[in-house]
Amino acid sequence: MKKALFFLLIPFLGFSQWTENFDSGTTMPAGWAVINDGGANGWLFDIPDSGSAQSGANVATLEYNATAHDDYLITKAIVVTAGVSDRISFYVKSRASSFLEDYEVLLSTTNQTKPAFTTVLQATQKAPSAWTQKTFSLSAYVGQTVYVAIHATDTDQFEIYADTFKVDSVPTAVPTCTSFTSPTNGAVGVNVDGILNWTSVASATGYKVKVGTTTGGSDIVNNVDAGNVITYNITGNLNASTVYYATITPYNAVGDAIGCSEISFTTMAPPANDNCSAAVVLTVNPDYSCGVTTPGATQAATASTETAPTCGASGTNDDVWFKFTATNTAHRISLTNVSGFTDMAMAAYSGACGGLVEVSCSDPDIMDLTGLTIGQEYKVRVWTYTSTVTTAATFNICVGTPPPPPANDNCSGAIVLTPGATFAQNAVTATNVGATTDGVPQSCQTNAINNVWYSVVVPASGSLTIETKAAAGSTYSDSIINVFSGACGALVNVTSGCNDDDGDGAFSLVNLTGQTPGEVLLVSIWRWGNTSVFDGAFQISAYNASLSTSEVSQAKNNITAYPNPFADVLNISDVKNVKSISIVDIAGRVVKTIEKPSTSLQLRELNSGMYMVILNMNDGSRQTIKAIKK
Repeated sequence: MKKALFFLLIPFLGFSQWTENFDSGTTMPAGWAVINDGGANGWLFDIPDSGSAQSGANVATLEYNATAHDDYLITKAIVVTAGVSDRISFYVKSRASSFLEDYEVLLSTTNQTKPAFTTVLQATQKAPSAWTQKTFSLSAYVGQTVYVAIHATDTDQFEIYADTFKVDSVPTAVPTCTSFTSPTNGAVGVNVDGILNWTSVASATGYKVKVGTTTGGSDIVNNVDAGNVITYNITGNLNASTVYYATITPYNAVGDAIGCSEISFTTMAPPANDNCSAAVVLTVNPDYSCGVTTPGATQAATASTETAPTCGASGTNDDVWFKFTATNTAHRISLTNVSGFTDMAMAAYSGACGGLVEVSCSDPDIMDLTGLTIGQEYKVRVWTYTSTVTTAATFNICVGTPPPPPANDNCSGAIVLTPGATFAQNAVTATNVGATTDGVPQSCQTNAINNVWYSVVVPASGSLTIETKAAAGSTYSDSIINVFSGACGALVNVTSGCNDDDGDGAFSLVNLTGQTPGEVLLVSIWRWGNTSVFDGAFQISAYNASLSTSEVSQAKNNITAYPNPFADVLNISDVKNVKSISIVDIAGRVVKTIEKPSTSLQLRELNSGMYMVILNMNDGSRQTIKAIKK
């Protein structure tokens, strides 16, 4: 008979004790009820609009109204049994500290209707802005079925949240001790972030934390009540290479757990390159691809005594050091695979430790260095941008070398653009990686660097749009266009020929009208000189809608020139519709005009170099062929 009674008790316990955290969905849990009176908004079940749930993902939430709330969140039936289900607890909070919500806790011994809630378990008070557990004894109602309600009564505040309702019994004994999950006893190389984790104890309602630098000591954390949690973050970083002693003591209404064991652990040492004098040597890559990187980390790093950098100086409490020897007058320092705290800063220096001279400072994770001395050693300092002592990061660092300047780095190497009817028709993907600033003045943006050159022949309409756009995957994001007439070395700004930001985003676009048909214009594309913008690929195109029916018809002609490059004679594949041919050098000068040309052009007298061969067609259209004289 006793055995039979034992098995009967098991389902009874399961029915009497329960937990509800609203994570089964966004509908009201079975057996629960809400009464939404007063303002239009009522109790809902969903992810909180701000912060996180006390457990799981969802909460019960009630939003503000200009009309006073009269809204009840009512539990399912609680069968009160002594030592089994004679206590209820839940967590409550307001969304914002400046808008604390009024609520009271009521009880009904009959049903879930509004008039039935005549017993006050808690008079009206403000819900705090942090999750706070509320616990109420139901021992006075043993043998009865009751309902408990949170009654919200405020007007025009913000939101109130409730979560993790639990019906259980009042403990009759102190809880058992817990055990650490991290760090474990005797652990070495423990992170200095000071995070302690332990296992939950069923009968505990909270945990006390003690940490010291001696056995039994509490000089770091002095028996702090952490609440009913299983993790604790010690304020401020722990010291590196230090032994600490920690104890977690569970407690409940009866008292503290007895005889809980102390653990010890040793924090990690500072990184080897914590100071300038121990800077780690970096490999200089021959390009920007970062084939060789060096790992780095700021955990347990300490502030250096070197002069503060000119950017993000407040965050250098965890700086680490690297060094490299310049193999070029320009190098790029890149931080990749950053994890942990991802907002990094870095600076480069010349000179010796204790007397460093800053070369550059960068908040972005790419820092381009110029004006370096080949063979000289440079130091690189890396740190997390924030001064918060608990932040740390791991990363890879590399030193890259720019490629040689592009062929169109200078005016004399300008690349020919073929005008189309639209941007897309003859768009060219170009790059300014490796380009230099040639000193040619431009007229609309003084902060411009690393320009490259193009040339274009004005179409018969005298109108032309020159535009730049982004290239997929490129770091280049801000261009300046400046258009010139004349020749290299004697350039003249074209009216309305300079633009900074009239294209897509921060890209540039110029609309030219009233230009001389057949004139060669020289186009310089600059990159805005801000440190948050980088060299890279971009698109450029010259176009005008009039070309859709005239000069674009050149494609139908399919006229080619050969051989190319040529020595003395350049052959034209078809001249039956060609009225005349103009030979234009890269400076824009017409060096030869051939009326009624034959298929073989005698060009022995030309100097070696690149030329534009302009075919003037009988129908008024024009085709341009780029040719190179050996």
